[in-house]
Amino acid sequence: MFSPARQESAEIPARVAIVDADRRVQQSIAEVLRVAGVEVIGTAGDVRSAMELVETAHPTVLVVDPRLPDIDAGRALLSGIALGWPSVRVVLMGWTDEPDGMPAGAAFVSKSAQPEEFVAATVAACNC
Repeated sequence: MFSPARQESAEIPARVAIVDADRRVQQSIAEVLRVAGVEVIGTAGDVRSAMELVETAHPTVLVVDPRLPDIDAGRALLSGIALGWPSVRVVLMGWTDEPDGMPAGAAFVSKSAQPEEFVAATVAACNC
């Protein structure tokens, strides 16, 4: 069982959004984070939906698979986030090793990682 996530910032609680083209991955990661006490404010499956989610819900952390639906779309999303919302922290996830050209300050978690690793990476990003 996971222990509840500690949120160090007393002013604004961490708010996490998940972006992945596979709805099952979105739901699985959201549930793992919620069980651990992390507030998940929404999910998106494509770049446009992700940008709208960031615009309207103002997440603290974005957990994202940068292949939306391909790596170029994912790079466009990450560039848009960096330009429009530079305070949003990013945790990248994927099936392979860390992608080339990761944004500065981004963390990486393999999709094959244990649930605790997703929680740890997300909580660490929340508490930066």
